[in-house]
Amino acid sequence: MGRYSRRLIGGYAALLGVAAAVILAVVLTRPSGGGPENAVHRAAPAKPKAAPTTRAHASAKAKRAAHPKAKRAAAAPRVARPVHVGPLPLAGHVKPWRGDGTSYVASVRSSWLAVYSAPRPQRPSLFLRNRDQIGSPRALLVHTERKHWVRVFLPRRPNGVTGWIPRKAVRLLKNPYRIQVRLRAHRLVLWKGDRVVLRTRTVVGKPSTPTPTGTFFVTDLLKPSDPNGSYGPYAFNLSAHSRVFFHFAGGDGVVAIHGTDEPWLLGQSASHGCVRVGNPVIRRLARVLPLGTPVVIRQ
Repeated sequence: MGRYSRRLIGGYAALLGVAAAVILAVVLTRPSGGGPENAVHRAAPAKPKAAPTTRAHASAKAKRAAHPKAKRAAAAPRVARPVHVGPLPLAGHVKPWRGDGTSYVASVRSSWLAVYSAPRPQRPSLFLRNRDQIGSPRALLVHTERKHWVRVFLPRRPNGVTGWIPRKAVRLLKNPYRIQVRLRAHRLVLWKGDRVVLRTRTVVGKPSTPTPTGTFFVTDLLKPSDPNGSYGPYAFNLSAHSRVFFHFAGGDGVVAIHGTDEPWLLGQSASHGCVRVGNPVIRRLARVLPLGTPVVIRQ
């Protein structure tokens, strides 16, 4: 990447019926000898270890309300209402990781992020709030970079939409993890760098409510109040949106990877579009996956 290189919940938050906790801690470190920063996100640490390399620590409060957007609506400045002045570009066919299997995450620095349709100063196409409506810090998967600009995937419709953001508005963080989902095979594969560290069976969308294909990323990690419920102990929101459900349980039809209380369905196409895995697997993923992790879903 050149010398400038450097986690269907959305609406499902209402279905959880109780407070969901965003339980990521973000620890940013800079390796010796220069180079990009590294992102290490850990699930629900009681007391993060202090270290000389710690650059920042961000975590959401536990017991967050099921409708955080309504709770914080009064805090939104008038100027920050999303403004659409033209179409944003689609990603096309791209693998957002390097040859060594690592990708980059753009961690937003300020309360609002201006997104542009092209890498040049002009009127922004939209503004994204930092934190999102669930309460997670904005962490966007990087598509490509230029000297003063970064192209990122956006958690918006249509699936695959991208936008340009100023390089100075974000920190670029290195991430070794990525997920690949194969729908016909009902398989999820977790990579760390250039090696496979996990293969597991999944439940994917049924024919009438298919799981969308494309390149997505993790936007949130949620902890349902009932670890034995239909979502299991954890659920990852993705930037993917259902092509069937535009409104679901009071929100948008956002696709997720989550646990299950019906493990006998693993290996089948039976969901509303989400990717379900066994509860031991989702616990393992919750321990290691950073926000912004690439999730590539293919047939």
